[in-house]
Amino acid sequence: MKKRVRHLLEQGYNSRLTLEDCGIQAICKAANKGDALACEVLEHVGRHLGKAISIAINLFNPQKVVLAGEITEAEKVLLPAIEGCINTQALNAFRKNLPIVCSKLDDRSAIGAFALVKRSMLNGVLLQHLLES
Repeated sequence: MKKRVRHLLEQGYNSRLTLEDCGIQAICKAANKGDALACEVLEHVGRHLGKAISIAINLFNPQKVVLAGEITEAEKVLLPAIEGCINTQALNAFRKNLPIVCSKLDDRSAIGAFALVKRSMLNGVLLQHLLES
């Protein structure tokens, strides 16, 4: 995101962001205030996340999608871009009534859960459980 913002600023795009202050938090704050460049960058990221999440939805048919991290500070810009991709790329039966929410927990608290899922996927336990269901 920083690289894209810097590139666009160097191209002459107007923004509240500066080359020195274009971290994730600054981008999210600018997007929340309606900065066009920050919104474009977050929508771009949202579309890419939406594609990846759509693949996960099609594979695992989850009951809920929970997003976490600094980027969720701009959820009003990010979520519509993600949901737009999911609506066009995920299976209708899997995406129907699927809540997509931002975590209310501190970002660090989700790391353990992500590690458990990753370990389960890598050692095959999760896949075996899914196949048995």
